Amino acid sequence: MLSDTRFSTPLYTAALAASHLGLSPSTLNRWLNKDALLTAVSGPSPRAPRLPFIGLVEAQFYRELRRAGLSMQAITSGMKVVRRELGVRMLVKGVIAHDGKDLLMNLAERGDPEWERARDRQLGLRGIIDIGLKPIVWGDDGLPIRLRLTAYGDTPVVADPAYAFGQPIVETSGARVEDILSMFKAGEKLVTVASEMGVTSEDVESIVRTHLTLAA
Repeated sequence: MLSDTRFSTPLYTAALAASHLGLSPSTLNRWLNKDALLTAVSGPSPRAPRLPFIGLVEAQFYRELRRAGLSMQAITSGMKVVRRELGVRMLVKGVIAHDGKDLLMNLAERGDPEWERARDRQLGLRGIIDIGLKPIVWGDDGLPIRLRLTAYGDTPVVADPAYAFGQPIVETSGARVEDILSMFKAGEKLVTVASEMGVTSEDVESIVRTHLTLAA
């Protein structure tokens, strides 16, 4: 997958990714550095972007697992096994699920699913539910091509390597989130920002609120 720019092109610093995911930088840095749960690319300097698009997808995925009630321990222990056993296949739709407590992985490449509990490889668990990969749009190769960033609530903010160099945009208009924030920080009113960026005032308010909440 090294030739696939979704995996090989660094687009986001940990701080930038955290701000768009509604996560604390310390949480994302833990997943990136201590737990090694995120795909990362070496940069020319410590402050350079390290996360490619797939790294952002993975972080969004772990965020959804936390929202579904899984503990950090369950995510960390489970995903270490999943990454080792499945590699990039872990991001193929229908490969991972959870039962509300533990991560489950489907080891069958075709046919009926063969579910195992990731952390201890226990077979036959019931109550499997969709893991909440709804924010992901899948390509013909079965891997993610677009990500809905759920931290922005009902505002359709997406990251797509094919647009704006992978930086988050408002899907309905193509306006970059960073440009909207820059205008607001420069003192422009919500309605002015909305008019200039081709989005609604509600969208601007949601984007600003998301970043102010995280900063607080």
